[in-house]
Formats: sequence, structure tokens, C-alpha cells
Amino acid sequence: METIELSGIIGMIALAALAANFLVGIFIWTNREFPLPYGISFLQLHKFTGYSAAIGILLHIVLIPLDPKSGFTWGDLLLPVWTQHQPLANTFGSVALYLIGVVVISSFYRDKLKSATWRTLHFLSYFAAVPLVLHSVITDPKLEDRPIDWFDAEKLFVIACCLSIIGLATYRFLLARKS
Repeated sequence: METIELSGIIGMIALAALAANFLVGIFIWTNREFPLPYGISFLQLHKFTGYSAAIGILLHIVLIPLDPKSGFTWGDLLLPVWTQHQPLANTFGSVALYLIGVVVISSFYRDKLKSATWRTLHFLSYFAAVPLVLHSVITDPKLEDRPIDWFDAEKLFVIACCLSIIGLATYRFLLARKS
């Protein structure tokens, strides 16, 4: 297996963890209570899916320059606007990374932040969903600048995860508006 392919698989796992994180977040927000296995709380599950997604995203990114075929440098990861392959898709990915990074770091320091500040920073996850979805859908996983294959199994999985994130975010804000 090539490094770039492994990076793509890890990226899809991270996307699935983020979709699960949005779902668990909705359960926390709506105060739905039902028993989870092994006495796990929804907050513990939310932290697990969130940190798993963050670690997956970091692994996804770190693996890319390790593949010599990718043509990516470490600098391209931070500022991908001028990358050789898919600069727009990679810029969306970087914006999502930075926003999710703020959410993860603020969650790690939640006890040291004011509740209103933390909540505002935590809402960035909804804004991060937009560039994340765009990056996930328009990226060619082999970095060959091919058109989107809408019927590829991996792309269908990505689209399903993205639709669940969009649906959950829409549900969250439509319900918040009613109450």
C-alpha cells in the first residue's frame, strides 16, 4: 500500500469520527439519556470521537509529504494555496484543520476558559464542517487531478459522512431557532 493511499484511508476514518462526534454532540445538546455500553457517558464518547478525529487528521496530514509521489513539502501542508496538485481542495482542508485545531485546543483547556468563550470557540466546529466537506468531496485521493468519480465507493462513503454532518448541523441550528 502506498503512503498516499494510507493517508486517504486515515482521512476517511477521521471524517467518520467527526461525523460520529457531531452525532454524539447532538445527543449531549438535547439531553437525551439512554445507557451506553460499559458505563460510558456521552461526554466521554464525545471526547473520544473528537480526539480520535483530531489524531486521524494529523496522521492524514503527516503521511502526505512522506510519499515522494505526492510532490508535497512540509510547507505545502501549512500554506497549500500554491501546491502542485489540487490547491483549492487542499486550502479547504487546511482551513478545516485550523478551525478544528482551535476547537480541540480550546476543549483541552476548557477548565481554564470562561464558559461563554469556550462555547463560542466550540461552535467553530460547525464552521469547520463547510471547508471539511468541500475538501473531502473534491479531493482526488490519488493526487492525479482526476475529475470526481461520484460512484467510487470511497467517495460515496465520504459523501455519506459529509451529508450526515450537514444534516446534524442543520438539525442543531433549526432546533435552536425554535426554542
